[in-house]
Amino acid sequence: MTESSLGRMNVRMLPLVLLLVLSVIWGLGPSIVKFVALDGVPPLGMVVWQTGLAGVILLGICLLRRVPLIFDVPHLRYYLVMGWVGLALPNTNMVFVMRELPVALMGVIIITAPVITYVVALFIRLETFTPMRAAGVVLGFAGAAVLVLPSGSLPTPELLPTALLAFVTPALWATSNVIAEVWRPKGGDTFALAMGTMFAAASGALLVSLFTDSFHPIWIDFGVSDWVILIYAGITVCAFALFYTIVKLVGAVYLAQVGYLVPIMGVGWGAWFYGEEPTVWLWLAMGLVFAGVALVNLGKRLPAAGATPAD
Repeated sequence: MTESSLGRMNVRMLPLVLLLVLSVIWGLGPSIVKFVALDGVPPLGMVVWQTGLAGVILLGICLLRRVPLIFDVPHLRYYLVMGWVGLALPNTNMVFVMRELPVALMGVIIITAPVITYVVALFIRLETFTPMRAAGVVLGFAGAAVLVLPSGSLPTPELLPTALLAFVTPALWATSNVIAEVWRPKGGDTFALAMGTMFAAASGALLVSLFTDSFHPIWIDFGVSDWVILIYAGITVCAFALFYTIVKLVGAVYLAQVGYLVPIMGVGWGAWFYGEEPTVWLWLAMGLVFAGVALVNLGKRLPAAGATPAD
């Protein structure tokens, strides 16, 4: 094999490698959140530092790239809404529920976001009804039902309210996905928009945490969980960079496959760090959600091949 052919093979393998790295990083998220939550860090306190430090890193990237920072009404509206709906509220909720829920369970709950996104987009008529995608929604919600059956994958029936509350996180992410498509300022730089979103989430979480006396002074008794928060902020930026690099290299359709890898990685991390043993019910729920997400994604792809321009 010649050197040039090896080089071409490496280039073809690059998106797959990046996809695997991204899935490992995203799958690690619930385990990190659970560790910090169990260590007693208030949910809002963690969100302040995670998003604030990520915003600082993104600001540095923007300054190095000499990206103009815009603060007109459309940009500010985008920052505030995406910061709260897409980051502060869902992340705070996840920290709260992860005190009690298994990591693997939350990992599967998270991947219902694409299914919920289609439902939200359908409700506001941003998308049109297609039988394939509707079947995906049914399968996705069937998987969600299996997840929260007290006799299914829940450790105890008493965790049912917490498990149901956990679905607020993917629901808010789904809503932010639709908002991002409708309200994204034209010509806005991706890193600059992310920076503004991070700072909006951090500032909002900071105000509420101070008002509710749940601010986490990271500089006092700096310990392991505080190091984890700093690392998580860096991971947030790395995941963001990987996300858009993959989209740029091979497109969003290829990137969608990460949704099938993240919960598997999450199960692995949960078993590694917390000794969790996934039940048959959890695997069944994961299979149903996978199938649902696949149908929702495929239903979106088919019109791109020329079947119908309406969707």
